[in-house]
Amino acid sequence: MGYCYFSSFRRFSRCLLGAFLLLSSCYTNADARYPLEPVDTSSPRATLTGFLDELDDVWALFRDEYWDSPGYELSKVIENRAGRILRALDLSGVAPSTRIEVGYEAATLLYEILSRIELPPIDDIPDASDFGDAEGPAQWTIPHTSITIARVTEGARKGEFLFSAATVERVREFYERTRSLPYQRDVPIEDTVRLRQRLPGWWVSMATIESLPGWTRQVVFNHAVWKWGAFAVMLAVVAVLVFLVFRGTRREAYVNPVTEYLRRLATPIFVLLLVPGMAYLVTEQINMIDSVSKALLLTLQTIKYLVTTWVAWLGSLLIAELLITSPKITADSLNAQLLRLSARIVGITLGLTIIFYGANQIGLPLVGVLAGVGVGGLAIALAAQDSLKNLLGSLMIFMDQPYKPGQRIVVEGHDGFVEQIGLRSTKIRMLSGAQTSIPNERMARLDIENIGRRTFIRRQTSIRLSYDTPVEKIEQAVAIIRDILHDHEGMQEELPPRVFFDEFNPDSLNIYVSYWYHPPSRWKAMQFDEQVNMEIMRRFSDEGIKLALPSSRTYFSQEDGQAINGPL
Repeated sequence: MGYCYFSSFRRFSRCLLGAFLLLSSCYTNADARYPLEPVDTSSPRATLTGFLDELDDVWALFRDEYWDSPGYELSKVIENRAGRILRALDLSGVAPSTRIEVGYEAATLLYEILSRIELPPIDDIPDASDFGDAEGPAQWTIPHTSITIARVTEGARKGEFLFSAATVERVREFYERTRSLPYQRDVPIEDTVRLRQRLPGWWVSMATIESLPGWTRQVVFNHAVWKWGAFAVMLAVVAVLVFLVFRGTRREAYVNPVTEYLRRLATPIFVLLLVPGMAYLVTEQINMIDSVSKALLLTLQTIKYLVTTWVAWLGSLLIAELLITSPKITADSLNAQLLRLSARIVGITLGLTIIFYGANQIGLPLVGVLAGVGVGGLAIALAAQDSLKNLLGSLMIFMDQPYKPGQRIVVEGHDGFVEQIGLRSTKIRMLSGAQTSIPNERMARLDIENIGRRTFIRRQTSIRLSYDTPVEKIEQAVAIIRDILHDHEGMQEELPPRVFFDEFNPDSLNIYVSYWYHPPSRWKAMQFDEQVNMEIMRRFSDEGIKLALPSSRTYFSQEDGQAINGPL
C-alpha cells in the first residue's frame, strides 16, 4: 500500500494505483455493490483479514492494469479504495496535515511486515464474540510480535478494533527487523517499499520509468535519482516565477494607498496559489515519500498559513483604504484614522487566529503551550521584560511600518538612513557617517520624521528690506519675487508659491516667501534655491532695492531715565 501514500495533501498514490474505470474482476461482488463500505473493524480478526485482503486487491490491480496504462480515473478510484484501508489504523496521534501521508506509509510497511511473518490460523484470532464488554478496553497482539490491534475507547470510532497508535509509531522499526525475511504468503507484488522509491505519478507509467537509464533509477536517500532531479527543476521554476512577480510588482511607483496595498498583496497571493500546485507535484506526480514527503508537506503547510496571515493583514488594510476612498470620508479625517486603526485590530485578530489554527494543523498545539505557562514562565517574562518590550516594539514597527531600511529619518535629533530593523533595535547611519542604535521599544513610541517618504521639499524664508524702503519699492520687491517663482522648476499646481509683505520687524520690513519643490531631491532643491537667491539679489540691485542689515541700538540713560547724548 506504499504507493497509496502519495496523494496531494492526501497523497494516495494516484500514481501508484490508478482508478479502474470499470469494476474489474479484482473486486468482489460485495465491493461492486457497496463501494463505500469500509473495512470491517468489529474485531481483531476482521481488521487483520480485511486489511490484508484490501491491499492484495489494490496491488493486484496495480500489477495488472496500472503498470503500463496509468490514468487519472483509475488512480482516483483506487485512492478512494485506499481510504478504506486507512480506517484500519489508529492515526489519532498524528498531525492532521500529515495524517494521510503517514497513514499510507504505515500501511505499506505494515503490509510488508505481515506478509513476511508467520500469522496464526484465522480461527485463533479473536472475533467480536470473544470480547464481552463493548465499552471497556480490549486488545490482541500478534504472537511473537509487538503489533497490536486494540479497541478504541473514546471518540467517534469508539468500539472499533484498529492497529494501535503505538504500532503505527513503531512500524518502521518493525519493518527494518523483518525486511530480509522471505514471504510467508502469496503477494501480487514483492518489495512494494522498494517499488515506491521509484514510482511516478499517473502522468507517467511505471513502464516508462523502467525504460530510463539505470543511473536515473538508482536510489539516493530513499528516492530514485529521477525524483530528485524533477524536484530540483520544480523548485527552480517556482523560484523564478516568484522572483518575476516580486520584481514586476515593484516597478510601479507609489501612487496611493490602495494601489500600494494591491502591489504588496500580489506576491503573497501568488505564493498562496502556488502552494497547492507544489504539493500536488511533490506528493502526487514526483511522489516524494516517507520522511522527505512529510517534511515537504509540513513546510508547505507552514508557508501556506504564514502567507495567509500576511494576506489577511494586508487585506484588512486594503479594505480600510478602499472605504476611505469614499467621497464621504477624507483621507486625513478622524473617521479615516479610526478605519485604519480598526483594520489593524481586525488584521491582528485574523492573523493570530490563522497562526493558532495552522499550528494545530501541523502538530504544534500553541493553545496548550500558552495555557501551560505558569509561574516559571511568568518569572522568565519579568526577567526579560526589556527584551520583550523591544520584541513587541519590533512587531509594532513591522506592522505599522513608520519607516523602512534605506529611508532617511529624523528621530530625537538623529538624522540619517535606516540600515537595519532588528528584533531589539533599529540601526541608523548618521549623515556624519557614524552609526547609532535605538531600542525598538523607544522607536515604537517616538515621533519620527520620515524624510524618505516626503513628496516634496518646502522652503520658507524671509527677505528683509530696510525701513527707509518706499512703499512703491516694497510692492516692486514682492512682484519681483512672485515673478521669479511663477511656474518655477519643480512646482506642483496644487502647491503654488506664496509671497507676502507680512511683518514689521524691529530692524527691517519682512517679506515672507514659501514654495515647494518636487520631486523631493535635496541637492536639486538646494541648487534651485541658489538660483532663486541669485536672481533676487540681481534684480533687487537693478531696481535699487536695499536689503536690511541686522542691527541693534544701545541707549545710555541717567538715573532719572533721561537719555545721555541720544542713541549710540
